[in-house]
Amino acid sequence: MPKPALSRRALNTPPSPIRKLAPLAARAKKAGIHVYKLNIGQPDIESPEEYFEGLRLFKDKVVAYEESQGNEKLCRVWSKYINRTLGIDTRPEQFIITVGASEALVFAFMSCCDPGDEIIIFDPTYANYLGFASISGTSLVPVLCRMEDNFALPERGRIEEKITGRTRAVLICSPNNPTGTVCSKEELGLLFDLCEERNLFLIVDETYREFVYEDFEPFSILNLEGKSDRVIVIDSLSKRFSLCGARVGCLLTSNEEVLASALKIAQARLAAPTISQFASAHMLENIRDGFLEGVRNEFRIRRDALYAALKEIPGVVAHKPQGAFYTVVQLPVPDADDFASYMLEEFSYNGKTTFIAPAAGFYMQNSQGLQQARFAYVLNKNDIDEAIEAIAAGLESYSKR
Repeated sequence: MPKPALSRRALNTPPSPIRKLAPLAARAKKAGIHVYKLNIGQPDIESPEEYFEGLRLFKDKVVAYEESQGNEKLCRVWSKYINRTLGIDTRPEQFIITVGASEALVFAFMSCCDPGDEIIIFDPTYANYLGFASISGTSLVPVLCRMEDNFALPERGRIEEKITGRTRAVLICSPNNPTGTVCSKEELGLLFDLCEERNLFLIVDETYREFVYEDFEPFSILNLEGKSDRVIVIDSLSKRFSLCGARVGCLLTSNEEVLASALKIAQARLAAPTISQFASAHMLENIRDGFLEGVRNEFRIRRDALYAALKEIPGVVAHKPQGAFYTVVQLPVPDADDFASYMLEEFSYNGKTTFIAPAAGFYMQNSQGLQQARFAYVLNKNDIDEAIEAIAAGLESYSKR
């Protein structure tokens, strides 16, 4: 008897390139091999004590549904926090609290696009955008950013030629996952002007906003165009505060129609987690001065260690990322996916190995990233040094197979 068929949406949703090798890592760990995880953006920096203090302060006898828009206090203090740190003017009513930035992106896609409509993205891109597009029935149209240009935003003409009658939005992640590239004010202005002229939404994923280095300072599209109805900001507490498992993000916009549409979707899923929102509100209201500056300095140290170590490996091509805690690296192998599997299945160096994310899954055109891998510098400097030492030894061993 034939089996019932799955939906095209289910069949076309790609597996996560970040997590698909996880079973191999689990087997390596079970075999007694220490696995350095540079594959996933899970910081090891301790979450703020203020968050745990907020958890302890939750005294309700019933964990009830929260409001669909989000905890009222969290919307208020998040607005105040952004206004204070960025020097802008947002209101609590502009926030919809979501289950991480992931749900905010799905809300944005579904609010702005009908099935078959298009959103322009920049390749390589955050791999889960592909999954969100599949869920919402949206088509992503990539514009290639080249490694030899340090993955900088392409010139306007190359972006504009991708616009069709089905295009509804441009999506940019800055600071960028997976490349670590940061858009300048001028580049964000270029994208806004293009969206203004072509009547498109501009969706800006600012999950890593505070993690910028050298001459960059934390900057939001809201600093440029805080009142525009076409701007939608995606934000999250996950990375800057090491709260990935709390699952607290937001969609932020001045566009009342987008807010009303996203709220209807939010009501259908009821609410984001009650206790996480309560604790997050307490944290944002009480977070100690200098916390994020200390975290940013630590990631800069880790970035410098990773870049210095990679430069010493023959055949490896790396660029120095400007922000976030990722970089895409060219490896001297024909297939980075096969090499990543080799590191977990067949290789160890002094009882240790390194887990990296093949970069092909971060490209809409997978062939562009066949020899590349994304490294997340989320471990301390000593661990990064040892992880890259294992990569160097692994590359030498792999070349002799």
